[in-house]
Amino acid sequence: MSGKGKRTLLLCSLLLAVVGAGYANYVITSGGFGAEITPTAQQQTAQKEEDGQDVFAAFKEERETTRTQEMSYIDSVISSAETDEKTKNEAQSQKLSLAANMESELLTEGVIKTKLGVNAVVTVKEGAVNVVVDKTELSDSEVAQIADIVMSQTDEAASNIKIMPKV
Repeated sequence: MSGKGKRTLLLCSLLLAVVGAGYANYVITSGGFGAEITPTAQQQTAQKEEDGQDVFAAFKEERETTRTQEMSYIDSVISSAETDEKTKNEAQSQKLSLAANMESELLTEGVIKTKLGVNAVVTVKEGAVNVVVDKTELSDSEVAQIADIVMSQTDEAASNIKIMPKV
């Protein structure tokens, strides 16, 4: 395979991974997630929770696996001899952005857990932060506390933050 073909294949793989992660984020945080689950899947989810498997822990594990794959794709673009400087710089910038988002998510989840004593899943991307909290209902004061935590950890405006209870 020619150098240009390898680079194209590598960039397509990277793009596919990013699109897949974005779609997963959209499905999970769009509020339509529960509506898309079939009764069988709901029963399986309930069984997993009864068996002690936390949905939040499972999501975080899947997110970590996806992020590891994304970082691997980006690293392969950066280290490829066929990649031009512009593409390498873009890949390095994307890697730094992904690492910053990962750190923001981890810190925000930790502060929410420490201050409110509740598990949360936080997804961060430029211009949008989604928070799903392991409670069926949230009081106005809890929402305000979570919003304050998210704003301080991510520097996002309140209008860019979506806070949702676990359904």
